[in-house]
Amino acid sequence: MSGPQTPVARSEVVERYVARIEAHLARLAQGHDPMGHLFAIERLACVARAEWWEAQRQTQPERNGR
Repeated sequence: MSGPQTPVARSEVVERYVARIEAHLARLAQGHDPMGHLFAIERLACVARAEWWEAQRQTQPERNGR
């Protein structure tokens, strides 16, 4: 059983974001385009947070009719 709501799928998504952020951190440590890599890390973190928030919203029951 697999789907967007399963823990395995969410774990894979997390691993992809972690790998991409680690790649930017490695390039940043090498001194390549510091501002560009910092902005990329920030964007990835925001997208990961939004994706996590949406997954949480979908798995939580509706509250107060919203």
